[in-house]
Amino acid sequence: MTFKCSNSILTAILLTFSSLFFMGNASATLIYSEAVDGDLDAIGSTNVNLVAGINLIQGVINETPPAETDRITFTQVAGLTIDSIILSFSGVFDDANIGQSMTVDLHNNVANLFDDNFNNVSSGSDISASFFDSFGPETGPLSTTTAGAIWDFQISAGTVFPGQPWTLTINTTSDSPPVDVPEPSTLAIFALAMTGLTARRFKKKS
Repeated sequence: MTFKCSNSILTAILLTFSSLFFMGNASATLIYSEAVDGDLDAIGSTNVNLVAGINLIQGVINETPPAETDRITFTQVAGLTIDSIILSFSGVFDDANIGQSMTVDLHNNVANLFDDNFNNVSSGSDISASFFDSFGPETGPLSTTTAGAIWDFQISAGTVFPGQPWTLTINTTSDSPPVDVPEPSTLAIFALAMTGLTARRFKKKS
């Protein structure tokens, strides 16, 4: 007897296999978006909590005049370590103006320290936090492991044309043990088992 499996059964098997294969893969979490959650102000009244993995904060410095400042704070919840913080831009820079009038700032409330790399913006290149302050009366590394630390990010512009969309990416890891994800070979065996069960049911009906 020749076994024939309908397209709907094959599709169900493939969808099950695919969903299991990609289950648990890390993905970015948009923790704040000006387009969705509202415009950021200049005094930092908005605070969000970080989660384990990739955190995204997105905003836009509007075309000036008038001058604009976007400021947001984010809390490092217990059990998280901050691995990197990267500021990136997606707009086209007018270097003659933007390179001289846009500034950024990054610090937390653990100590009076400000990240060296977050200062004057001179191009549209990514800016990665150094987690070190080598200027001023107090110097040293910014803590990336303090539970409850409140980080403060600010971007200010004098002359901007055109408007500049920006993204702050905060990568974190958790102290909690990772959740086991089935190996591809295990998933393949599971898919084959489903195929066998389907074939058996089909044989009984015939």
